[in-house]
Amino acid sequence: MKKSTFGILATAALVLSPVAAFAQQAQTNIQKASNSAAAIGNGNTIFQNIDQTNFQNQFGADGYFPSTDPQEQVSVQDASNAAAAVGNFNTIFQNVDQSNVQNQYDVNGYFAPYFH
Repeated sequence: MKKSTFGILATAALVLSPVAAFAQQAQTNIQKASNSAAAIGNGNTIFQNIDQTNFQNQFGADGYFPSTDPQEQVSVQDASNAAAAVGNFNTIFQNVDQSNVQNQYDVNGYFAPYFH
């Protein structure tokens, strides 16, 4: 009785374990940022900076993990700075840095002979 109970519990644990942990799903990243400023008078300084960074990695190992082909990766980055300075001796500094790194690795069938 104990062996059959253990077998049923082990089977149930395998069935309920998250298989999707290895599945590569579509990755989407959307970043939007904006700055705006106005300065009226003399000797004003406006500093505006936007930094956006996105890293997306996918790893596929067909033959061992089923349905792990890397899928679509999408990154949308939008940034804008706007400033107005009215007067004398005003200074405006604006900067936008955007970085996007997308990697996909698919080792088709490489692991298959070692894990069967």
